[in-house]
This record gives sequence, C-alpha cells and structure tokens, in this order.
Amino acid sequence: MSIHIPFRSQFKDAMLSGQKTCTSRNKKYGDVGDIFGAFGRWFVITKVRQEKLTTVSHFLYREEGFNRSSEFMDCWNQIHPRKGYDSEQIVWVHIFKLEDKDAK
Repeated sequence: MSIHIPFRSQFKDAMLSGQKTCTSRNKKYGDVGDIFGAFGRWFVITKVRQEKLTTVSHFLYREEGFNRSSEFMDCWNQIHPRKGYDSEQIVWVHIFKLEDKDAK
C-alpha cells in the first residue's frame, strides 16, 4: 500500500544516498511492505517496531541520518518543542530502503 510519511528537507541527501534508513515517530505510519515517496524516489518499509527513544538515540542515530547521538536528540527537540526528548518515550521505528524506481 502507498502511504505518506513527511520528511524535513534536511534529510534529502541522507535518504537518497541510503544513509538514512529509518525514521522514528510518535505514531505508526505504515506496515512492512508499504511504500512511500520522498524527494522523487520510492522507499519500502522493511521493519516496524516500537522502541524507547533512548534506544533510538544511542543505537540508531546513524540510521536516522545523523553523525552523533546528540544531533538526533537536538532534532527531536526541534520537532517536538513542547514535550521534547524523553528517553523513556516509546516511539514507532520505521526501517526502510530505497527502491530502484523514481516516484511519479
């Protein structure tokens, strides 16, 4: 199924190069096998699971498109200014891969 997941423009290069291969969200956006378009390309979700935000920031920050854990936490705080980064928060981790086809 085709779904919509919004991404900030800052992630374009990381997603198109294959560096960013996951996104953590407050809600579940899709299931394994769902596809979404971003930056003119198609991506397919390969895994979806729930994790504590601390797990994402310490072990998945590179897959999230960052070079350091602190960069992930800073971005999370920018996107979620009211609640901010809460290490115990449970989030939905969507793991994806770049498809070979261009999105239309």
